Amino acid sequence: MPEKIVLTDMFADEEGNAADGMPVTLVTLTFVEHEGKTKLTMHSRFASVEGLQQVMEMGVVQGCASQFYRLDDLLEKLQKIE
Repeated sequence: MPEKIVLTDMFADEEGNAADGMPVTLVTLTFVEHEGKTKLTMHSRFASVEGLQQVMEMGVVQGCASQFYRLDDLLEKLQKIE
């Protein structure tokens, strides 16, 4: 398992081209073993405060958090299957 994944995240059109006027984010995912489990930390770096504010106003923070909750639920269900 990699210890870190770094990627560029952006809003895109149907062809995968960066959407004009939308911020680009540098995302770093770090995996660390903690008490026999894997802890995932996600850092997002924006080029400007305005870019950060723009995505916050769009509800991206809540949307991302909801996806992590769904992942947590899925992992819990998978553990019960084993």
